[in-house]
Amino acid sequence: MLFNILIFTQLSVLIYAQDCKFHHNHRIPIALGIFLPNQYKAALGPTINLALEHIHYHSCILNNYFLSVFFKDTKCQTSLGMKALFELMNVKPRPFALFGDACTNVNEPVAMASKYWQIIHLSYAETHAKFATADSQQMYPTFFRVVPGHRNLNTARCRLIYHFNWRRVGTLKQSDDPRFALMRKLVFIFKPHEPLTTKLEHGYGIKVIYTAGVSHDEINNIANELDELKKRDVRIFIGDFDEAIAVRIMCEAYRKGLYGENYVWILPGYHSELNIALESHFSIEYAPYSPHLDQMTIANKTVGMIKEILEKACGSICFENKLKAYVYDGIWTLALAFHNVSMRYKSNHGTLYDPRLFSSNYSDIHADLLQEITSTLFEGVTGRVQFENNERLGLVEILQWRNGSYIEIGYFDGSNELFTLYQIIKTDWHAPLDATILVRQRQYISYALFIFLSLLSSIGVLLALFFLSINVRYRYHRLIKMSSPNMNNIIIVGSILTYISVVLLGFDTRFVSSQTFITLCYAKTWVLCLGFTLAFGSMFSKTWRVHSIFTNIHMNKKAIKDYKLFFFVGAVVFLDIIILIMWAFISPFSLSLIELPKIYLDNKVIAPEIERCYSENTVVFQAIIFGIKGLLMILGCFLAWETRYVNIPALNDSKYIGMSVYNVVVISTLNHKPFDLFRQINLFNLSNKLQDQVDEAYALTSFFIIFCTTLTLCLVFVPKIIELIRNPIGSEPHYRKGLVKSVIGRQNKQLSRQLSVNVYNNEKDRLQRLEEENRIWNQFLEEVSFII
Repeated sequence: MLFNILIFTQLSVLIYAQDCKFHHNHRIPIALGIFLPNQYKAALGPTINLALEHIHYHSCILNNYFLSVFFKDTKCQTSLGMKALFELMNVKPRPFALFGDACTNVNEPVAMASKYWQIIHLSYAETHAKFATADSQQMYPTFFRVVPGHRNLNTARCRLIYHFNWRRVGTLKQSDDPRFALMRKLVFIFKPHEPLTTKLEHGYGIKVIYTAGVSHDEINNIANELDELKKRDVRIFIGDFDEAIAVRIMCEAYRKGLYGENYVWILPGYHSELNIALESHFSIEYAPYSPHLDQMTIANKTVGMIKEILEKACGSICFENKLKAYVYDGIWTLALAFHNVSMRYKSNHGTLYDPRLFSSNYSDIHADLLQEITSTLFEGVTGRVQFENNERLGLVEILQWRNGSYIEIGYFDGSNELFTLYQIIKTDWHAPLDATILVRQRQYISYALFIFLSLLSSIGVLLALFFLSINVRYRYHRLIKMSSPNMNNIIIVGSILTYISVVLLGFDTRFVSSQTFITLCYAKTWVLCLGFTLAFGSMFSKTWRVHSIFTNIHMNKKAIKDYKLFFFVGAVVFLDIIILIMWAFISPFSLSLIELPKIYLDNKVIAPEIERCYSENTVVFQAIIFGIKGLLMILGCFLAWETRYVNIPALNDSKYIGMSVYNVVVISTLNHKPFDLFRQINLFNLSNKLQDQVDEAYALTSFFIIFCTTLTLCLVFVPKIIELIRNPIGSEPHYRKGLVKSVIGRQNKQLSRQLSVNVYNNEKDRLQRLEEENRIWNQFLEEVSFII
């Protein structure tokens, strides 16, 4: 509908674009009061005259009337403004409309008073927010402004912020000036007058992080407010304050580092004096002219043509004043409104409306004039002229400060909600982020390290299988048979499980799902725990059998078969399974993400995360398992120490078992992965120091597991392989004399003294000692023969 009206208006302009000479003699004068402070007269006076000239020589506009203007110099003073109003009200006939003023302190009282005279009041310069509040329609019902107000400016800000995908902003408002009161949360009758913060949050989904209040009275509080904005990581700042306080704010922002390529300031007006601090800042202001210079206007001239005429008419002064085009369009707005009313009056009454013949207060056509202003729609020098709720829906230009000057980068047309940015903004400048981005970076074990350690563990498994094949192939060999080959097989199986645990420790959510990862948490714990129990439980049982044989001082035949050793190992394994099952039911595992110290960069913060198997009662169950394993190793060390002088390599591994236990204890104290009981109670260990470094922790843990397992296998089986090479047939070796003297001496000190090598003076005692030694040798041979 609006488009059709606009087309009709443009066609009317072309139809009526005929030669027409202006004659005062036969036209009815229409008074128009203009409030023009003397300081603006040099710049705006020629514009008013040009507009009147174009109107009077336009064949379709006021062809039976001419505008008789009355200039009033208010000097931007309220008293002079009211005095001028009273003087104009006494003119006969009085003006049908008031045009002006340039200052708010004049416009406000005049606008409040004009409603009682039922006179249209149109301002060419007013932008104050008080004329767009909820009660403005009641307080200033006849007041209009041709300059785009805060509704257009706020919408342009919102569209600019939304365009660059900024979703977090901070605002600074001047709390001691009602001009910037749009930040206040008031209840608005009309949606266009919502405050900026409400428009941002509810209209565009942009979160206002913090609104800082600044004022001249609390100027020293600016630093605290900026600190609060910085603390909340605000990168996009929207300012609503006057130029006087802007300098102080921006200087403080410069000292706090709130400027540069990572920050954006969106300010009202121009602030070219703050060069360094405001580089690349945005300025949102009403546009002085329409950007479409070839657009045909209501005056039957293009925007470019009128712009050129205006600049020639007032010279260099016009370059400093942005109001001249709005003055031009404002005069046209009033002229068109009266023209349409007069044409309707003539159509209804059959005669021209002559204010000289009626009362001079225009009360009979006031409602029509008000309606015509409200429904105004034409193409002017400043773009499409249109009003809504007494406020101009016009053009707002978007400027950016670059390298010492403002560059126009786009505009917003409030009449059709059109937001346009030129291509230059996309090539010369990059929009910063609206906040420091928190990048959660999952720390994983490197593929190369995982593959390398998996290969090492695979080699360990192959080594264990090699020892298993030797043990099975030569299980009837005298050397292997005396070393309990079945127990050796269990040691190998336990070692294979510990090798497999290295691969399991390297799996993460890259390879499996989160649910499968939780299953792997159980697998890691079970495999390593049971592997340790099988390996060291078997070594403990072997040592216990040797100890039982050589500490039997009662001369009875004592045979400990393998099934008893299996039963012992099975009992320990069963105990582990019971504990692990209780752990799974009482305190199940879950996937836990542990945050590491953050890494701060310019525009983002990297928050490293590592995956962990979490169980609420981990410490309790680890303490139980450590206690059992520790007791097993302590008993193993004790038995190995007791049988250290049994010098039959095929039967006794006490020396190698002791070495294995020593290595496991030392390395587990340094590392103890995955069981981290000591880390939980803050005891020293390398694993605790490296727990935040995924690769290092995994490498250290895997190395210790592979090293301990491989060392244990080699200590147990390499001597046997060497002996097999030396004695492949398995002939009975000749053991040195006194091979059990220490074993028996540990259980019976008196017998140990009898078997000593001291020279006895008593021949009878010497004979008894030899007989006793002979008896013990015979018993030993019987026991060994029974085992074989």
